[in-house]
Amino acid sequence: MKKISIKDVAKAAGVSITTVSRVLNNSYPVNEQTKQKVLETVDKLNFQPNAIARGLVSKKTHTIGISVPYITNMFFTEVVQGIADQLKRIGYSLILSHTQGDGDEEMKVIQNFLNRQVDGIIIMDPFIESVSPEFYREIHAQIPTVIVNKYFSSDELVFVINDEEQGAYEGTDYLLRLGHRKLVFVSGFDGYASNVKRAGFMKALAHHRIPDEDYLILEGDFTSEGTYRLLRKELKRLKNYSAIFCANDLMAIGAMKALRSQGYQVPQDFSVLGFDNIGISSLFIPGITTVSQNIYDLGRVSGQTIIKLLEGKKVPSRHVLKTSLVIRESCQEVK
Repeated sequence: MKKISIKDVAKAAGVSITTVSRVLNNSYPVNEQTKQKVLETVDKLNFQPNAIARGLVSKKTHTIGISVPYITNMFFTEVVQGIADQLKRIGYSLILSHTQGDGDEEMKVIQNFLNRQVDGIIIMDPFIESVSPEFYREIHAQIPTVIVNKYFSSDELVFVINDEEQGAYEGTDYLLRLGHRKLVFVSGFDGYASNVKRAGFMKALAHHRIPDEDYLILEGDFTSEGTYRLLRKELKRLKNYSAIFCANDLMAIGAMKALRSQGYQVPQDFSVLGFDNIGISSLFIPGITTVSQNIYDLGRVSGQTIIKLLEGKKVPSRHVLKTSLVIRESCQEVK
């Protein structure tokens, strides 16, 4: 089958090649009637413009670079889906790279995006613990940039985040209202996500006047297997507690696995609460009660925000989404 060229489109529409190019690249005003005729011809002939050639003319590649720390974590997969659905709507593609949670690798990934001349960058869970805020400011000064799921004070940057501190407060408050007075919080490694959730946990304890000796904080690594190993090691200490709040759902799964390995039942012996509401949390048995981060919406709003920046529109420097408690079967009232 003969490949349709821009020359074929021009001939069929009865216009010049230049006019077709102007319509496709939106690079110069064209009479609305002529424009419609060209677009109808493009559709009729199923003409597929060469993306590289279009980029040379428009100085756009119609691609967005997305940096994520881990591609195996289902949280990030769902966020990327929300972003991709928004970009697809306007004909944009994405380039996905992962950093394995390493700050130096993150900087390399972002530099690679710039070298590939992407039109915008979305940085998910940036490694702000080791990378200077100035680095992110310099990137945003060069190209539209959105930072997702982490925040540091800067009016020059654009952030899309969930109110994780409030979510952790509501999750802890729920356990306390069920009658639990001896709580364990299993955080991830020290950093933004752990710190804001720990702050919400502590705020709820203070509100309910829970004494220091009645709660325990353990530091994990955000993974299911890591949490399994941690809780197996700490099970003797856990006997005095009745509820375990984990910093994400994968950790909750690891916690439940560790408890079961020693003959404990959830929620009869321990209530277990997760955070995120990833897809598997509703399929696990028992279903995991969790704090929903509205993961897809986090991606959707991030995608909408980068699109507005590409269009030259003003956006707020910080967009905060609300969390919500999803009650399933892994927690029960103290009898």
